[in-house]
Amino acid sequence: MSSRLIRRHLLLSLLFLFVLQVSGYSQPATIGKTDTTGQYKCMPCGYDCDTLVYNAPGTCAHCKMPLVNKSTVNFRSVTPASLCQFIKDHPSVVLLDVRTREEFTGHTTPNFGTLKNALNIPVQELEGRLSEIQHLKGKEIIVYCSRSHRSPAASYLLAQNGFSGVINLSGGMSMVTDTECKK
Repeated sequence: MSSRLIRRHLLLSLLFLFVLQVSGYSQPATIGKTDTTGQYKCMPCGYDCDTLVYNAPGTCAHCKMPLVNKSTVNFRSVTPASLCQFIKDHPSVVLLDVRTREEFTGHTTPNFGTLKNALNIPVQELEGRLSEIQHLKGKEIIVYCSRSHRSPAASYLLAQNGFSGVINLSGGMSMVTDTECKK
């Protein structure tokens, strides 16, 4: 399915959920445990609600993001404490900074720095610039931002578009204390 078709389907789904909610017909999904085919998660937003599992489609009660089938959230995570060692152990890993250009270049306060050899594609531009990184689909890609609120959404987008080795940096650059892999 093309990204344009996925985006259109997502927009129509959100509109449908909004209409149901406004009209009073929508019930919030209940949290529960069922088989994996009937489990739903918040579309990754980087908040604690990403760990909740729902037993029905709907909208996340916490962040209001649409719930997606749990099986579609297929990216791994790396902790800030193990980041530099991971990069050392995987020298061909691609580093994708999804922060704004100003954050990436250190022109904001606070300045959390950036990783050596990182690419910068702000999350707001990522979907429109996927063609620039299509050649990286088979590589491991660590996606990061400042506090891990944008990178989960970017990781999800990449995974939905055929990138198989996506790894989200939990906590973001604000939590990286090892300076060995920073610029």
